[in-house]
Amino acid sequence: MKKFGKIIVPIAIVIILAAFAGIIYYVKVVKPAKEIDEEAGYNANEYIELGKYTGFNYLINQKKFDDLVKEKTFSSESVSRAAKEGDEIEFSYTGYVDGKKVKDLSQENVAVETNQKENAVYSKFTDALIGKKKGDTVTVSIPGKDASIISKDKKKYDGTVTFKLKVEDVNKVDYAKVTDDWVKNESNEEVDTVKDFYDVVEAELDETATADLWQKAIDNATMTNWPPELYNKVKEEEEADARYNADQWDMNLKEWYAMNNETEDSLKKEYLNQVKSTLVMWAIVKEEHITCSDSDIEERYQELFEELKEDGEYKTLDDVKKDYSKSEIREAVYLDKAQQFVYDNSNVKKTYKVPKIK
Repeated sequence: MKKFGKIIVPIAIVIILAAFAGIIYYVKVVKPAKEIDEEAGYNANEYIELGKYTGFNYLINQKKFDDLVKEKTFSSESVSRAAKEGDEIEFSYTGYVDGKKVKDLSQENVAVETNQKENAVYSKFTDALIGKKKGDTVTVSIPGKDASIISKDKKKYDGTVTFKLKVEDVNKVDYAKVTDDWVKNESNEEVDTVKDFYDVVEAELDETATADLWQKAIDNATMTNWPPELYNKVKEEEEADARYNADQWDMNLKEWYAMNNETEDSLKKEYLNQVKSTLVMWAIVKEEHITCSDSDIEERYQELFEELKEDGEYKTLDDVKKDYSKSEIREAVYLDKAQQFVYDNSNVKKTYKVPKIK
């Protein structure tokens, strides 16, 4: 067997190779990172430290599938009789601690099915309201520890909390049978067949999974500070959305926030979570060398146009481009790709079975 000696590479070639490697690193890593910072308007890594954002375990089970189908096939009709098992009861409640009304533990017009198990306090309320009619009142006392579950401000209570409940309405609940006729003529989905309906259900379950996994990535990151301009931008956008929704309900902004149990603290928490989400997005985009091409942007513009033209507000694609800047669309594309990266690199297990289509 022949033995070969060591191959000696001339020093000049070593230098050339090292320089070439440096150029490749700059082109593939340094330059794109700088470009991302320019697109963002700041260096996200100065404000955020990524934690774990891949390898999450996530289960989409039969209950999640069935619950979403129930939500989509649900309907209710007001009845004049007393409430019974299986009904949906609309009620208002007022909490009292040591005889004093507590706004944090009071709420108007809550609609709850009698057989729901997600909220233990509401289960106690509906149990007490079975047999009652519209306008009837009842008093329920529960431990403060349990009452804390429905605290709007996430406060903790001790002792005993007394609630005065009033029935606002009693509704008979029905769940439609999923047929082609129901899907096409009565469902809220823009599809025509049972198969298409279940495809929508599965797509929405995936969307929920994507959002949940993304929130895990956000929660695992550490935000040390944030760009003031980013916070202000998020606040303005969120307030604009809230103002639009309030207008749809013929409310002012304050009334809208009150109806949704939003406080100054809860709103700030939402804004900061959105800020953190944006910083995490830019950091992952840089870390994983995620790109956004002109064709990606054009495709997103087209998708947005298809969504908006149905309302009649936008007649052409150019109309959309006037209201939505290229940088806004680019950021939306980056967010979708970053979220998809987290989803694709997690362990998403689906154990549900779609009903057989006859």
